[in-house]
Amino acid sequence: MQQTQSKESNANVLITTGEKQIRRVLVSVFHKEGLEILAEAFRKADTEVVSTGSTAAKLAELGVHVTEVSDVTGFPESLDGRVKTLDPHIHAGILADMSNADHVKQLEKLNIKPFDAVVVNLYPFVDTVMSGADSDAIIEKIDIGGPSMIRAAAKNHKSVAVITDPADYQLLANRIVSGEGFNLQEREYLAGKAFAHTAAYDASISEWTSKAWQKPESLNTNDEEDNQNAEAVKLPANYTRTWSLEHTLRYGENPHQQAGLYLDPLHKGGLAQAELLGGKPMSYNNYVDADAAWRAVWDFAPQIAVAVCKHNNPCGLAIGATAVEAHKKAHACDPVSAYGGVIAANTTVTLEMAESVRPIFTEVIVAPDYEPEALELLRTKKKNLRILKVATPPVLDLQVHPIDGGALVQSADKIDAVGDNPENWTLVSGDPADADTLRDLQFAWRSLRCVKSNAILLAHDNATVGIGMGQVNRVDSCHLAVERANTLADGAERARGAVAASDAFFPFADGPQILIEAGVRAIVQPGGSIRDEEVFEAARKAGVTMYTTGTRHFFH
Repeated sequence: MQQTQSKESNANVLITTGEKQIRRVLVSVFHKEGLEILAEAFRKADTEVVSTGSTAAKLAELGVHVTEVSDVTGFPESLDGRVKTLDPHIHAGILADMSNADHVKQLEKLNIKPFDAVVVNLYPFVDTVMSGADSDAIIEKIDIGGPSMIRAAAKNHKSVAVITDPADYQLLANRIVSGEGFNLQEREYLAGKAFAHTAAYDASISEWTSKAWQKPESLNTNDEEDNQNAEAVKLPANYTRTWSLEHTLRYGENPHQQAGLYLDPLHKGGLAQAELLGGKPMSYNNYVDADAAWRAVWDFAPQIAVAVCKHNNPCGLAIGATAVEAHKKAHACDPVSAYGGVIAANTTVTLEMAESVRPIFTEVIVAPDYEPEALELLRTKKKNLRILKVATPPVLDLQVHPIDGGALVQSADKIDAVGDNPENWTLVSGDPADADTLRDLQFAWRSLRCVKSNAILLAHDNATVGIGMGQVNRVDSCHLAVERANTLADGAERARGAVAASDAFFPFADGPQILIEAGVRAIVQPGGSIRDEEVFEAARKAGVTMYTTGTRHFFH
């Protein structure tokens, strides 16, 4: 054991760069699982153990001789347990730097014994929130003493080993029994884990309070500058969130990249928490495509919708009277690209829809539920198909995009802008659309939200028939949408008689001219180009109906 005595006059001063034996331990845990591992080690090594109420009782049941915290502090637990360890007799024993001669002398003068290790886990704040408990119950599960002990021990890692992860109990037990303790590098690592633990805990509290405790009107002012910055207030000054690693994935977007699935502990029932009912484990790309498809179909709720996605873009999207009708219409848009895609439905997958999916090679299917017969068919006839059941519709509010040195945060793009309502559209060319045409225009406009920019989408009968996406200019997107519409359906010219939507304005008339020449009967687009009149005039000459929305749906 490399526990080196200092040349200071006080022989108890230690140079704590080497292994430090663990003779005295403070244990205070809410979750008691795994304590039997530590109890056995404590008994074998005759470790001095100080503990709090219920933890002390559990260790005593396991045969450990325990000194209760109240016997050390000389003060009983009070305020319904809110005050137990918040006492100098505890925190001085944790924070004393045993390589500092003055600290050692002060401990001796105050008759306080130092701790060699601290074992703490925290009140179940997240579990309490997710249980649906009321605000008072949630507040009572905001731990104060636990984080204080953890942070104190982690700060003083030169002298103290801190354990917050029950997975490390066996490691601690082994080091106690062997008499080795932990060396400085090991204590640093454990301290880092401890700081991460309290940071995640506080981040969950911050996330909950940001939603539960909104800024009251009484704190608003009439200051002009404050009013100008009102929009900025909607974004937090510090974007504090935490995600917990659920499991690692085989690889990321490419085989040489590492990847993992992280969960938001304060979110329940989302795609990340999906139940895998059958098939192989999900991959990184499976999750990306499934998320895109899942968000796309809920843009149409409560109507029944099915999306087929590939590489984060829809191959097809449709509304139907039934799930099977919606799937067949969505698949028909681009049956070639649908191979190896992801299918999402915003309704229960029926046996008829499962039969429709069966002959198509599909990586993932995601839905809120499955008929028993449908699930049985998919499990037995498509054994590699990943079958996901997601409990709740998407509730994404803020989107985070990391960039070098920081991150971009924005509110999620949803179909909730003023210009998303056809009643607010402006007719700039042709006759007002009849009911069927307006229905298709509205469908096409809603579908654009999930298509990568630059996006042009052709639709007919509440289904996509041609999608031009991800091009660096709008003309190419127009060409691509028309080409796909006219070449992927056994020679049928599906562009003729369809409607078109553009996710942003046409900078020139050449884009809409391509659509007009292909036979598109109506177009909806944001407007706002300096050449709007040129674009409108091209539609007027062709007698094509055109609406502007004043709203854009870029998706990069």
